[in-house]
Amino acid sequence: MGASHSFLSDLSQFATPVSGDREAKGREYDYVIAGGGTAGCVLASRLSEDPNVTVLLIEAGGSHEKELFTRLPLGWPQAVKTHLDWQFQSVPQSRSANRQFAVPRGKVLGGTSSINALIYQRCSPEDFEEWVRLGAAGWGYEDILPYFDKSEGFVPNPKYPGMKPEYHGTSGPWKTGVPDEESPVQKALVEACEELGVKAIGDFNSPEGNLGASTFTSTADGKGSRSSVANSYLTPSVRNRPNLTIAIHTVIEKILFSDASGTPQAVGLQVSKSQDAPKFRVMARKEVLVCAGAVGTPHLLLVSGLGPKEQLDKLGVKVVKDISQVGEKYYDHVAGGAVTARAKPGWTYDYLSNPLSGLFALAKWYLTGKGPMTAMAAPGAAFIRTDDKNIRFDSKLGGELPVRDLAAGPKGPDIEVLWFPLITGDLSGPPPRGLNGITIGAMAIKPETGGTVTLKTGSIYDKPLVDPNVYESENDWRVVALGMRFILRLVRTERMKGILDLKPHATDQSNIFWPGDADPDQITDDEIKSYIRNNSLPIFHPTSSARMGATQETGVVDPSLKVFGVKGLRVVDASVFPSQVSGHPAAVVVAVAEKAADLIKAETDI
Repeated sequence: MGASHSFLSDLSQFATPVSGDREAKGREYDYVIAGGGTAGCVLASRLSEDPNVTVLLIEAGGSHEKELFTRLPLGWPQAVKTHLDWQFQSVPQSRSANRQFAVPRGKVLGGTSSINALIYQRCSPEDFEEWVRLGAAGWGYEDILPYFDKSEGFVPNPKYPGMKPEYHGTSGPWKTGVPDEESPVQKALVEACEELGVKAIGDFNSPEGNLGASTFTSTADGKGSRSSVANSYLTPSVRNRPNLTIAIHTVIEKILFSDASGTPQAVGLQVSKSQDAPKFRVMARKEVLVCAGAVGTPHLLLVSGLGPKEQLDKLGVKVVKDISQVGEKYYDHVAGGAVTARAKPGWTYDYLSNPLSGLFALAKWYLTGKGPMTAMAAPGAAFIRTDDKNIRFDSKLGGELPVRDLAAGPKGPDIEVLWFPLITGDLSGPPPRGLNGITIGAMAIKPETGGTVTLKTGSIYDKPLVDPNVYESENDWRVVALGMRFILRLVRTERMKGILDLKPHATDQSNIFWPGDADPDQITDDEIKSYIRNNSLPIFHPTSSARMGATQETGVVDPSLKVFGVKGLRVVDASVFPSQVSGHPAAVVVAVAEKAADLIKAETDI
C-alpha cells in the first residue's frame, strides 16, 4: 500500500470508489491523516517511522517542491491570495468598520509553514502553564519542551551570540537560525526599544520567556531558502518509505463513522477531486487524525456531524455527536493597523519594489542563495506588558488607558510590537513605489474574547463563516491603543533620528505616513480608536477552535487529543490550543504534533 517518491493525485491509486453499495469498504490504512499542513506532515513522518503501520496523508493543495514562493524567504507575501492559500475571509466585523479580514491558510504540502513569515518562536513558558490550568493536563512547559528540542535543527550564527544552542534543539529535522542578511534597521529598533525601557534580550526562545526586544529565529535552511515542515519532515528518504502514502489535490469531504458499538467511531474519510467528481473512500484501521488547521478542522468536524446540534439541525447535517464547543473560542492575534514611518534612503528594502532591483536580487538568490531575498520580512519585535512601569503608554492629552492583565502569567507579555524594514501596504494590493519607510504594528496577543467558525452550508465546498469577533472586549482595543502609543514614541527616539524622516506632528489622516507622523502627545485617544477601527487586521495566527479541555463542556478534545464521545478520532493542529499563545504559533504546532505522535505510538505499544 506504499507510495513511491512521487505524490499521488489519482484517487484510484490510494482510495476505493464509492459504489451503489453504501457499506462497501475503502482501501485501508492504519492511520489516515486529514490535512498535509504544519501538523500533518510531522505526524506522517513520525508515525511512518514504525514499518509495521501504514500511513496515508491527504492534502487538498499540491506539492511544495516547485513553488517559488514557498522557498523564497522575503517573497512569502506573494503567496497570499494565490492557489497556495485557502483564501478564507472573515464575516464583516461590526467594531472594525464592517470590514472583512483576509484569513490566509496554506493550501499546499507544509500548510501555513510553507507560506508564513518564517518566524520560529516557542512563545512564553507561562502559556503552557495556562493550558494546564484550563484542563490540558500533561501539556505544561516542561512537558512540551522536549518536543520543541526534538523538532528543531538550530544552526548558530556568530553575529547573534545571545541566541544560544542550549535554548534550542540542534539535531531535529526542522532547520532554524538567523539569516546572514541583516535588516538595515533591526539593530537600531532594538536599541530604540531600550531607550523606551524595554530590555534587549538575546533570544525569544529562552526558558526565561520572551519579554523584551530581540531578533527572531528564522525557519530557514542555512542555504538561503525556507525550511517548511514539508521539506524538513517529508524528505525523499521519508517519502520512499513503503508504508507511507502521500496524496495531493484531494478534497476531504467528510469523516465516515460507524456506531455499531453504540458510540460513534471514526472509520475513514470520503474524498473527491471536486464537488461533482466521483466519490472515493479510505478507511482507518486504528485512527483518523484531523490536521486541517484552526479553520479547516472545525469545518470538517461540523460537516461530518460533530458539533452543536442546533447548528447542524438548522443546516440539515445529520448529528453524529452533539459537541457544543466545536468552532467556539476561535482566537487570532489582532493588530491596530500598520503604522508606517518615512525613512531615509538606504535603510529599508523598499528599493526591491523597483522591477530591475527586484529582478537582480532574485537572480542573486537563485544563483547563490544570498542577498536581500534571504532576509526575514519581519526580523524582530518587542514583547511587552501594559503594566510595565518602565514604559510610557500615556499621553499629555489622554492620560492612561486602564487595562486588565490578561497575560498568561507575570512574565508573559500582552502586546507584541512587530516591525518590517519596508512599507508593507496591506493584502489588498502592493504598497506604492518610490517611497521608503518602516512598518510597525501593535497587537493584542492575549485577546479577551474569542470568535467562532460556523457552517454557511452543510457542504465542505462552501467556505465556513469565520468570525474573529474583534474588539467585543473594550480591553482588547485599549491594549492595542497602548501599543500604538508605544510605536509613536519608538519612531521618535534619539536612536531613530538620522534613519527616519518624520513630520513634527501631522494631522492628514489620508496620508500613508499617518499616524506615523503624529506626535504621541498630540494625537487623541479618539483618533487612535478611529484608526484602529478602520485599519485593524489579524496577524494570521488562528487557534483554539477545537481546543483541549477537561470535559466536553469546556473543550472538543481531551488531553490525549481524542475527540470527546467519539472513538478513533483525534485532532492535532493549532485548533487544540486551550488558549492563544503569546507569540507566533508555528513552532508550537510542530511541538504539539511531535508530542501527539508519541502519545499515539505509546498507545499502539500497549
